[in-house]
Amino acid sequence: MHHSSYTIVTINTVPVTEYYHRLLEICIVHIKNNIEVGRFNSLINPQRPLGKDVLEHTGLTNDILRFEPVFCEVADEILYYLKNTVVVTFSDFAYKVLRSEFKKIGYQLSVPTSCVSILLNKNFPNLPNSLKLISEHFEICKGDLKRCDVMAEIMVEIIQRLNLAILDSNSSVNPYNKKDRIDISRLERKPGVYYFKNSSGVVIYVGKAVRIKDRVKSHFNSNLQREQIICSETTEINHVYTGSNLIAELSESDEIMQYHPKYNIAQKKHTSPFIVVSKINKKGYMQMSIVRKDYPDSINEVFYNRKSVAKKLIELCEEYELCPKFSGFHKALGKCKHDNFLDCPSACIGEEPPETYNLRVKAALKSLECNQNSFAIKLRGRTKDEMGFVLVRDGVYLGFGYVELNEQIVSLHDFESFIVHKTHSYHTTRIIDSFIQKPLNKSKIIYLDRVEF
Repeated sequence: MHHSSYTIVTINTVPVTEYYHRLLEICIVHIKNNIEVGRFNSLINPQRPLGKDVLEHTGLTNDILRFEPVFCEVADEILYYLKNTVVVTFSDFAYKVLRSEFKKIGYQLSVPTSCVSILLNKNFPNLPNSLKLISEHFEICKGDLKRCDVMAEIMVEIIQRLNLAILDSNSSVNPYNKKDRIDISRLERKPGVYYFKNSSGVVIYVGKAVRIKDRVKSHFNSNLQREQIICSETTEINHVYTGSNLIAELSESDEIMQYHPKYNIAQKKHTSPFIVVSKINKKGYMQMSIVRKDYPDSINEVFYNRKSVAKKLIELCEEYELCPKFSGFHKALGKCKHDNFLDCPSACIGEEPPETYNLRVKAALKSLECNQNSFAIKLRGRTKDEMGFVLVRDGVYLGFGYVELNEQIVSLHDFESFIVHKTHSYHTTRIIDSFIQKPLNKSKIIYLDRVEF
């Protein structure tokens, strides 16, 4: 054994939000020379009612907790056991919660720490990352794993049976400082996408950055509990340099949709856009309406929200002299009247025949299709000898790619031969639209249906 004294800490918590927990129960077992020399075990009043899932998991009740001490009443006793020793938890989530509780009462907890799951992963890389499954694997039976004292006793036996090396209390290396055990020195300050993986190799978070190294550092230096939880589960970081922030954004969106990392919030759901569609009513008139529709079925321009598509539809009604009622803006009987329109062509009351009216509706819908451009966006490459680009054909994002600067690119077809095909989505459309709307980026856009080069 590489240690003579350490303190096991196990906890139960009540989640307040997805990333914020309050202490519910704590067990502290102080081990010296393989002998238990002290123990502290207490329920903690979290000062909030427990949810049904927590009640079922712990077997506790709100009535029981009402008479238990709040954290500040037992903080001194807890601190007594944590001083001058190595604090050992199963995962660093427990230490994060404990440190957060001390911070609430004005104390900055800073003690040497070690993590059983990390030590096990180094010695037994194929073991599951679960105390319950690990105890079953090594046939350690102590009782109800829902309670902290049982969890603590299992951890003591695991450490002693497997002769795990706990850091000495004077060690300067802290396993909770992930920068000490995850090599980020190889990362560069370049645009790209990075992937946080857990001990099972599962991607738990995908991010993009203009400077990957700085962004990854900011995760591990953050005091936000959400960031600390993400980093506590991260055992490996992969990355891909993209040369530009735009390709990094598009790649991030695609990877989030592919991996569905549990700690990414945005862009995980498919968001269908709004479009303008038409149908023939019982009287033979074409009526336009606003609907959500998937991209593979889209036949005209798409919009991010109902307000923007309604604005476009009003413009079409004015330009092509269309009926507000047959465009979804008026529902009253008789000739329609709407504040946004000067007059109605009277198709809604049958004064104009459907044959002539429908011609204008078709022209309006055709104008939406004709508004779709094909273009490439020229971007910085991953090296000084290449150019990156994003390709859009007829308003649909095809993907991105890289080409050597000495290559002759003279058409849309030439660009297509170099792209990595990606999926067109609401999110990619939003990202590209935001980019091309910025005045400084206008010079980077090549409209392929207008210019041959």
